[in-house]
Amino acid sequence: MMPAAVREIAITPMGYAAVVTPEFKDKIIPIFIGPSEAYAISTVLQNDKLERPVGADLLRSVIEAAGGSLTKVFINDFHNGTFFARVYVTGSHFENNLLELDARPSDAIALAVRFKSPIYVAEHVYDRTAIDPTTLREADADALRTASEGSIDEFLTADDRDDFFEAILEEFGEKKKKSPKETKETTLEKVKFLSRSEVLQQMLKTALGRENYEEAARLRDELRTELSN
Repeated sequence: MMPAAVREIAITPMGYAAVVTPEFKDKIIPIFIGPSEAYAISTVLQNDKLERPVGADLLRSVIEAAGGSLTKVFINDFHNGTFFARVYVTGSHFENNLLELDARPSDAIALAVRFKSPIYVAEHVYDRTAIDPTTLREADADALRTASEGSIDEFLTADDRDDFFEAILEEFGEKKKKSPKETKETTLEKVKFLSRSEVLQQMLKTALGRENYEEAARLRDELRTELSN
């Protein structure tokens, strides 16, 4: 078990990554996480004040209200492309004053940065997943450059979704009645449908959010093939 820290969230072609940096080691461990988890972690790292609490804030409040405290987070395993973690909560209400729970690393890290609790990584996890920091920095720069070039597809907006459902109703003879002020057309020809590449990108984001990295890798390769055609 080696002590580690999370000091940043990186943007990579595979999505957001919590950069786990073990002490006295040259390599880092990128744990890919979803946008909401990245937000929950980065806001604390950047000392941003949130108007409303996120899930990790709520869980922290529950633990503290029960008289408990988070003593440590342990990223203890990596199996089939998925990281695993354990959180350790102390409190007089628990058996032996200790509660050990299974957790996603993203949720565990979001709690750890709020409690300022230590983070540990199993040595075998480091041996299997650690990479050179420059590898992630190059991927980070590529992702930012891609985003700045505007090559990331836009998805359906709220208005697009409304148009879609109204167009479907119209197609089946159930056109929605509009007030005289509403003049927007809702024919199927004017509705933006998702392309296959857009669907794959959404599926990739979902897989990353669920930390299903095997599925994410498969979708990434399929997306690359689709975009190259």
